[in-house]
Amino acid sequence: MNNDRFGVGLYSPRVAARIARIKYQHFQAWAKANLLHPSKLRTAKNTESIYSYTDLLLIRLVVRLKEKGFRTSQIKKALDTIAMMSNNDPNAWMRATTYVDTNLIVAMINDRTDWNPIAASKGPQKMALVFFPELAEELKKELVLERFKYIEIDPEVRAGAPVIKGTRITTTDVILTKQSGQDPTRIYPELTHEQVQDAVDYERFLEAA
Repeated sequence: MNNDRFGVGLYSPRVAARIARIKYQHFQAWAKANLLHPSKLRTAKNTESIYSYTDLLLIRLVVRLKEKGFRTSQIKKALDTIAMMSNNDPNAWMRATTYVDTNLIVAMINDRTDWNPIAASKGPQKMALVFFPELAEELKKELVLERFKYIEIDPEVRAGAPVIKGTRITTTDVILTKQSGQDPTRIYPELTHEQVQDAVDYERFLEAA
C-alpha cells in the first residue's frame, strides 16, 4: 500500500476506501453523489482524484449516519447546508458540532451563532433547542479502533498510511515481511512481538471489510 507519491496525507480512491474500511463500490457511489470532494492530481498520463485525511473522517461520518438510518440525500443536504452557512466551505462540517436524532441531523456552527442550532438535514432551518448526543468527536477513533493499541494513522507520517505508533513502519511493511518468510522483529529490531501481531491483526481487519 504505497501512497507516498500522492503527497502528505493524500490517498488514492482505493487506498482511501480501504483505510476508511468501506467497500469500494460504496466509495464510488458516495463520490458520484458528491458527498466527497477530491482534489485533482495531474500526471504525465492523466488526471487522478486524490483524497485527504479529512475525507477519511468524512467517510466515517457518512458510515455512522448510514448506520443510523439516514439516506444519502439527507446526508448530502446536511453537509451542503453546513457548507452554505459557512461561506460555501465544503469542510465546514469539521468545525461544526454535530448531533443526531431519529431522521434529523443538527449542527451548531461557530461562525454562524445567529443561526445556531440548525436542522441541517432539512436545509437551513433554525431550531430552538438541541438535546441530541454528540457524534463528531467519535469519528477519529473509528479509523483505528481502540483494540489496535499499537497502530495509528497520522497524515504527517508516511503520507497517512497506518503505522506502528512512534515509528514510520507501516502495517503493510510488517505484513509483507511476514509474507516473505522473514521475522519482522529481525528486520525491524525496534518492534516487539506484540506490535507485530497488532499490525497483522489490523491488516486482517482491513481485509475483512
